[in-house]
Amino acid sequence: MRTPRLLLAVVMVLAALPAVAEGPAPSHPGYVDGSMFRKLVDENDEITEVDLDEAMLKALGKKKREDEPGERELFANLVAVHAVIGKVKGPASNAMALVQQTDQKLDSMGWRRITRIKDETTSLSVLTHVSGEQIDGLVVLIFDAEDREIVFANLAGQIDLDKLGAIGERFDVPGLEHIPGAH
Repeated sequence: MRTPRLLLAVVMVLAALPAVAEGPAPSHPGYVDGSMFRKLVDENDEITEVDLDEAMLKALGKKKREDEPGERELFANLVAVHAVIGKVKGPASNAMALVQQTDQKLDSMGWRRITRIKDETTSLSVLTHVSGEQIDGLVVLIFDAEDREIVFANLAGQIDLDKLGAIGERFDVPGLEHIPGAH
């Protein structure tokens, strides 16, 4: 599994922006702290991190790009996007346990698991947080023990699955095809 491509879409879209602001929205119901995943990643290998706050996302949403209106609207309605992708240091069992514990914790807190794929070496979970009839949080958790690659991604804010699916298709983002409703 080549999971570093999971958020290549975000990285490519954000490449034109100068600096990433600090401080996602920890009080937002769709926000999940991913710092524990960052601690598992090997600093001596490739790492992809994304940490965007509401101000940066609003600016991205206002960026004039006529060929990407769905992406603009998706980013404008988010309050935080953060992700950690990389190879794990230490035993693979620690990373697999953290992915599974996080999945179970979010499920017990009322998050809706919409996708779960698990075998001996791979775990993939996609969960959403729903307030009323609106999805306001999305978490993707992936660990491949063979490649020792871990992915944690969290989007907090108003999420339109159709627009999310369009981004996944445009940038060939793996994992998003497992989200029901993302076309």
